[in-house]
Amino acid sequence: MSGPCASRPTTLAAAALGMAMVLGRAVPVAARAGGIVTDTCQACHGGGDAPPALSLTPDPTTFNPGDLVTFTLNIRASSIKVGGVFITTGAVGALRSLAGEGLQVNGQGLTHTAPKAAVNGAVTFRFAWQAPTKPGGVDVRVAALAGNGNNAPTGDSPGGGDFQWAFGCSARTFYLDLDRDGFGAKSLGTVLGCAGDAAPTGYAATDGDCDENDENVHPGATEICNKKDDNCDAQIDENSSPVMMWPDEDGDGYYKSQTGVAKIGCGNVPGYAAQAGDCNDADPAVHPGAVETCNLQDDNCDGDVDERVRPRCGLGWCARQSPSCNPGDCRPGPPAAETCNAFDDDCDGEIDNDACATGYVCGGGACVPSGEPIAAGAGATSGAGGAGGAGGAGGAGGAGGRVSGGGSSVDPANPGTAKGTRESGCSLAAPLRLPEAACSFRRLYAALVCTGGLAVSLMRRRKRRK
Repeated sequence: MSGPCASRPTTLAAAALGMAMVLGRAVPVAARAGGIVTDTCQACHGGGDAPPALSLTPDPTTFNPGDLVTFTLNIRASSIKVGGVFITTGAVGALRSLAGEGLQVNGQGLTHTAPKAAVNGAVTFRFAWQAPTKPGGVDVRVAALAGNGNNAPTGDSPGGGDFQWAFGCSARTFYLDLDRDGFGAKSLGTVLGCAGDAAPTGYAATDGDCDENDENVHPGATEICNKKDDNCDAQIDENSSPVMMWPDEDGDGYYKSQTGVAKIGCGNVPGYAAQAGDCNDADPAVHPGAVETCNLQDDNCDGDVDERVRPRCGLGWCARQSPSCNPGDCRPGPPAAETCNAFDDDCDGEIDNDACATGYVCGGGACVPSGEPIAAGAGATSGAGGAGGAGGAGGAGGAGGRVSGGGSSVDPANPGTAKGTRESGCSLAAPLRLPEAACSFRRLYAALVCTGGLAVSLMRRRKRRK
């Protein structure tokens, strides 16, 4: 997972009607004058010290369903002069701003109204959260920026983290399960829920999956002769039965067709392979699972050429990909009228700007009165993937961009199309709107959203404008 912070998992479990908290997974953060939504501050801010240390403390420390909880967020860094923040719970419960704290509710969560000055090396924000009336878990995702106060994007330190609680029940950890085989991977993300509850969509109650791209690979799976660790026991092909192998001309471990003289083995016969699917047996770099590169050929033998690797251009709805591998051949699409949909329709680098009438803000796909708290079900779904969150299952980019969320992904170069995510290399971008007067340029919001209902909701707003 990308992000400036190292992971520091800590768990506090409590009994029924107790509370459990996990600190740890770094999440991408963002800041920009005017509140551009993006997935990382590093494109605009950098050059500072280590990422800021974040702490989030609830009051009361143990809370139950329906309680109103006051949180105190502390952003600490050695060179911090001012700080900014974006906070979201993935639409779990309702976030509320407190008087004098410089935070405001928008369609995705809470953001600061202006950079807040540091006191004794730290910036503190307080806010409230109304817990749902039913027991469950909440993932408070925080994106923060420790600024040096020079009114420029240099010398600043972005950072972030997840803070998780279970309320009204004994806590149970669920693990991100991208391939939906019933086994998750702790390294890709976790959420807290109630013991005895079914795992949330996109998560599993059991950890230990060693390949989240293959639903046939997980603890307890049958080991077969395929040069892979099918049962995640760190051994390959142990006790598996030999299979028929066919000539593999380029030696990449895949044969093209069942022609020639076959042999019996288990991946250990030179010049032979047990795996089918090679679409070019004269090139060892071309085979199923290979990394797709922009070269006008199908490197991974999935029937597509240069999928999601061609040069891109344009912002938001105007984003397109080049018809060739030459960036100069790329032409942005036409803009559309800005509407309240968590997307940059008019291609100016801003999300939902001027989408609502004066006195209203965009929240949960609708214009609501300014200052109104976010109700359950509003706002954007958060996730893991780049940064997994409680609200959804975000994908995490893996080797060759093969780890991704389940379901369909959105290709921002061709909005309005959905495609299987097995090689999308996508990551969830938390919708971060931080009006920090530091970044002087607009940035492309083209993060692929992989799992949960967010991919669908992002697509729904498009309405085939062309």
